[in-house]
Amino acid sequence: MPVYQQSLGLALIILLGLLGGKLAQKVKAPMVVGFIVVGLLMSPSLLHIVPEQLNEEFELIKLFGLGMIAITIGGELEYKKMKSIIGSIAAITILQVVGTSIVVFAIMYFVFDVPIPVALILGAIATASAPASPMANVREYQARGPFTTTLLGVVAFLDAACLIFFAIVMAVSGVFLRGGTLEIMSLYEPLVEIAGSLLLGAASGMIILICARFLDRRIQILVLLIGFVLLNSGIAQIFHLSPLLANMTAGVLIANVHHSPAKLVHTFDDIDLPVYIAFFLLAGSSLRIDVLLENWLITAAYIVARGIGKVGGTFLGAKLAGAERKIQKYLGFGMFSKAGLTIGLLIIVQKTYPDIAPVITAVELAAVAVCSVIGPLGERFALISSGETKLGPREKTATS
Repeated sequence: MPVYQQSLGLALIILLGLLGGKLAQKVKAPMVVGFIVVGLLMSPSLLHIVPEQLNEEFELIKLFGLGMIAITIGGELEYKKMKSIIGSIAAITILQVVGTSIVVFAIMYFVFDVPIPVALILGAIATASAPASPMANVREYQARGPFTTTLLGVVAFLDAACLIFFAIVMAVSGVFLRGGTLEIMSLYEPLVEIAGSLLLGAASGMIILICARFLDRRIQILVLLIGFVLLNSGIAQIFHLSPLLANMTAGVLIANVHHSPAKLVHTFDDIDLPVYIAFFLLAGSSLRIDVLLENWLITAAYIVARGIGKVGGTFLGAKLAGAERKIQKYLGFGMFSKAGLTIGLLIIVQKTYPDIAPVITAVELAAVAVCSVIGPLGERFALISSGETKLGPREKTATS
């Protein structure tokens, strides 16, 4: 029976989500997987407990959750901690974008005979990641070290690189769709989104730093950060910017200017679990099983091609940069998740090229459904394999 009352719906989301997370831990899976699976079970595709109407009414929770995760990731990126691996992060990011797009394009075009513009755009969107899931796994397993820092650094820079690459691919795709005419305006929207988001994040980060000087209690700092995460997200939506990049930029500024950034950003620790539960469960309840089943073959090929590109591109980038062996071997497995940015890119495709948008949308939404589950599992494998997690002896033995 569908639940339409917000208070009852939110209660079920938090309580059942917590139960799902604990059950996931029992089978050695990340809590994130439990949140998503419970959300999928409660979705309109299955038990229909959380209808689309209620999911839409909780959009603010999802927006805040993404913003909180973004500013927390940014807060981890201190230059003094990253300067020895910044070259690795840049090389991995670039080669992962190039490698993923090439492999996906090749499979879509040469195997499935997808038109060139569609194959190009699918390759570009395949490069997008989802920072929420890696961050949740880092927090759950208390991972710390060069591998973890590299993972968060690549995740942070990857979405910006994806937006730039997507803008170029959209312009090139337009040449094929219009029969040889390159429209520079196709580059305009994504690039303005990046620049505007960076400016918004930098401005809000500076204001947070100024205001924090006059606050001496942890709860006051928490209120300040909540307010600015929501402010960034709201302004970004009004001006069609990226809430993710804006909040991440604010976090990066805090990390590199504040004398104790961890103390500032980690005030979110007091509220992060219920926010994570609601965020990932609502994400799971948005997944469409019918779309996945209708496009299972091309989706399966797309996911495999994307995985090969992610792992291969990451390995090559890390190898060329002289990164540690464990980064070369395992980092790519922490890059499978995809969600928030993918949806934003699909909206641009639907507005710009409506004729080819349906097939791209179908494949991408189906891939999001699968990657929402396999992504956290890949991240857990990567983090544990790196040896940077804080696990008990029993779990270390089980996963070795």
